[in-house]
Amino acid sequence: MNSSKNDEKQELSKEDAKEDKYRLYATIAFMTVVIIIGVPMWWKTTEVYRVSLPSTDIMNMNNEPLKIKLQIGIFTFKSERSSLLVEELKEGYANEEIWVLEFKQIPYFEKASTVKTPAVLESLLLKEHQINEGDFVLIEWPKLQEEILITNERTALIRSDTSSNRIKQVLNSYILQTHRIKQILTKDQRDALRTEAPQAEYDVIVSVLNPRPDIMDAKWHVQMAVETYLKPYLDQVSHISNYTLKTQWKYQLAFEADLRQIRDNSPLSRHYALSESSLPHIITAIEKNLGAGITDKTSINLVVYITPCDIAPVYIYNKQNQKANLDHINAFISPKWGGIIIANPSLETCKEYNEMPHEKVSFFVQTNDIMQIMLYQLQKLLDISVEVTTEGVKTVGVEQLAPRLWEYEAYLRRSAITHITTTTNTLQSLIKLLDNISYIVINDDVGKAINSAYELALKAKEALSNNELLKASELAQKSFLASEQAFFDASLLAQLYFPDEQKYAIYIPLFLPIMVPVITSFSMMVKLLKKNRDVKQKLKTT
Repeated sequence: MNSSKNDEKQELSKEDAKEDKYRLYATIAFMTVVIIIGVPMWWKTTEVYRVSLPSTDIMNMNNEPLKIKLQIGIFTFKSERSSLLVEELKEGYANEEIWVLEFKQIPYFEKASTVKTPAVLESLLLKEHQINEGDFVLIEWPKLQEEILITNERTALIRSDTSSNRIKQVLNSYILQTHRIKQILTKDQRDALRTEAPQAEYDVIVSVLNPRPDIMDAKWHVQMAVETYLKPYLDQVSHISNYTLKTQWKYQLAFEADLRQIRDNSPLSRHYALSESSLPHIITAIEKNLGAGITDKTSINLVVYITPCDIAPVYIYNKQNQKANLDHINAFISPKWGGIIIANPSLETCKEYNEMPHEKVSFFVQTNDIMQIMLYQLQKLLDISVEVTTEGVKTVGVEQLAPRLWEYEAYLRRSAITHITTTTNTLQSLIKLLDNISYIVINDDVGKAINSAYELALKAKEALSNNELLKASELAQKSFLASEQAFFDASLLAQLYFPDEQKYAIYIPLFLPIMVPVITSFSMMVKLLKKNRDVKQKLKTT
């Protein structure tokens, strides 16, 4: 009887052990599925997609200083003098952080002594010695009145007594524009140059405003004037940016400014004063009616305002209550917006109007006068022209509808440096943002744009250091555009308002009910293991 009971107990204990074993396996399987498979799968599926970026390299872009290389040729009638100038200038630029200048002595040739004019000598030198973009040549001309005369090409004439210090001063101020480049590169915001990098595309909009078409019959073929004067100039400077020329007439759009009547000795016995302080208000008033806002390109507004005879002539007065311009045509520039030219009718036209106030008078706009001022405004707005005044130094007047060659190449150099600097700052700001906010998505397009901007910026710096100015400006512009594309990509905002805290707040209530059985199963598994261990110990003792 006792043996049968013992057998039954052994059978029950075996079944319990078998059941505990299956229960243990089920618990382990459940925990494996939830913890080892479920949690990693949840973590992976909720992970933010981020392309790998050269973050460290981008943050170290400023560690490698920018070097700009170009060659300066020097020709004199005595080899000893040119050799001395070369040595002195090499010594003067030995410790420069930015410039890597190669001063080259151009050997004397017999034809030089037979030429009668400096222009002929310059032509001979340019034929014999090829000058690459960005390079410059100093040519001695003993009979020169000025110490240095800068031509429209890549050359300057120097007098026989011109010192190397004066040459260095002119090179830094006019050709290299060292001060402006250092301002672009400076990290001190107080000294930094507040200039924007040139955009890829511009709309140049020439607007003619005739506020009183009922009394002024303005006659001007503005389209032909623009095609004749502005288009050739813009074609010459289109290496960095593309320019689209547009013209339009606007009527019944008057200046919203207080004009002050001033008596004078003119046949009309009066004129009207427009205060300089009113100029910004005029721009604000007319800007909304020019139609420039319908384009996504950066606009340059060139406005010609035809003054009606009832308030003509209008002159701009400065803060000292004096005429800012004594000519019949007044003009002013607003940086980053454009320029306005005030075209006053002639006295004869306005006298005709006064004699017959109810008759419309004809006003023929003087194309040459207006377009010369407009061309000057355009050069200033594009920041191409160089206006430096140095005693004993003179620049040859521009005789063609194109900028001076050295002036334009200085602009290319500045633009390339501005693009590289802006790209570097943009990329570094973007990397800091992406590192600080880990839940911003970095998709393939953004990653490609960032990598492209970084690589092109390095290539542009390399091109500048190799004296490849045109290549450097092109690469720098592409780098700038790629960095802007990356920085303003809309996908960066896709999960900007879905941080990790929100992810946990949403998914924890979902997974918490599942984790309760996991925790209880873990507790049961511990008990089963402890029970099995106790059983084994009892068997050993018996």
